[in-house]
Amino acid sequence: MKEDNMTVSSQTKDKFKAYIDSHTGKELAEKKPREKIDTLAKATTAYMLMESGAKRYNENVIHRKAEKIKQTLDLDDLHEVEINAMLSSPAKLKKGVNHQLNTLYAPNDNIKDYVKKMKVLAENMPMEDNRSAQYNTMANCIKEVSEIDPAKTSRDRIIVKNYKLMQSIERNIQGKERVRRTNSGMECFNTALDALAIMNDHNPALNDKTNSIVDKINYTRGSERSNHKDHIDIKEFGAARSVEAKKARVQRAKERRLERTLDKDKLKKKQMERPTLGM
Repeated sequence: MKEDNMTVSSQTKDKFKAYIDSHTGKELAEKKPREKIDTLAKATTAYMLMESGAKRYNENVIHRKAEKIKQTLDLDDLHEVEINAMLSSPAKLKKGVNHQLNTLYAPNDNIKDYVKKMKVLAENMPMEDNRSAQYNTMANCIKEVSEIDPAKTSRDRIIVKNYKLMQSIERNIQGKERVRRTNSGMECFNTALDALAIMNDHNPALNDKTNSIVDKINYTRGSERSNHKDHIDIKEFGAARSVEAKKARVQRAKERRLERTLDKDKLKKKQMERPTLGM
């Protein structure tokens, strides 16, 4: 999972290892399912921070990131046998984490088509200056994936890019499941769904995860029925939708400019018709 050549100091690495040791062991198989998932999320987070080259050990950071990493690695969807195996030892934890990363985010045979569609999305997604930091992070992740050269980019590097993109998608969706009130908010939300749809189309292993995200949106909106006006169907999102959305944005911008021009003309006409006092 290493993205750069950063090194972790020996002392920091020892702290991460100690944390992982304290959150693994065969005795954890006796814990309740929810406790095991939470423990696994924390151990996984510590492992990934250590592998990514975190320069400092901070237990609060581990706990803060654990929920997000649990979602992005889809740990909730693991069978109990798999959870028990990952919790049994640091070595099994490493093996399980790498398996999830490879299953969900490794490149496959249609990587060229995947990158091509991400490039279409990158060229058509909203990029105005007033977007949120979260949206801009996601936009940058989409752009990075769209610039992948399968012949020159390593498998591990592609996994990192895909993993980061999924995490940014989840951050842009979480807490915003309700219908957005503005065109701008809706466009940002829909861009996240476009990226999710492209990832989902090119990796069947993401289907359960994608369905879970979409089901939560529809549940929050009260739009579980497919004929509900606010119902989300992930099949309607993707690169093609982003092209049509950009066309609609351009048209709205033209109409606004025309309205402003007409308003100015009306004001100018009124000013010209206003009677003036004689000298």
